[in-house]
Amino acid sequence: MNATLPISTIWNLLVPLSYDNKKWIAEKLNEDLANRSVMDKMSTRLKQLATLEQGWDGNNALPVHPAVISNMRAVLRLCEEKDIKSWLLFPDVDGNLYLDFKSDDIDAGIVLAEATFSYFANEKDIKDIPFSPTLFIQVMDSINDIAV
Repeated sequence: MNATLPISTIWNLLVPLSYDNKKWIAEKLNEDLANRSVMDKMSTRLKQLATLEQGWDGNNALPVHPAVISNMRAVLRLCEEKDIKSWLLFPDVDGNLYLDFKSDDIDAGIVLAEATFSYFANEKDIKDIPFSPTLFIQVMDSINDIAV
């Protein structure tokens, strides 16, 4: 398990060091955080979304369903950095997860539910595919390939 301390806390622990040394260490720590893998960032994001409570949107949005979190974890265990690097993860008001493909070339997204997933890519809109981590990754890869 990785523990993360705020930079200010680390800074205060380094009191005996010179200002330049403290600055160098702080810059190095920030650089390490910025260089975290896409997979690590996605896993962290998933953990954050798993803690959302009823009404997280200021209205009556459902928390992300535990089965959906489990499905996404299964996907992350099987995929590689290249599979997930162009995707952003968001909660859906219905308790699902929405993966948005970040690209100027195509408009694409995937909605992951408890037992199914749906996706769209430009003109294509496919609904209620039975969930399988392997099939989910194949869809992600095919969307990744369209944008190349």
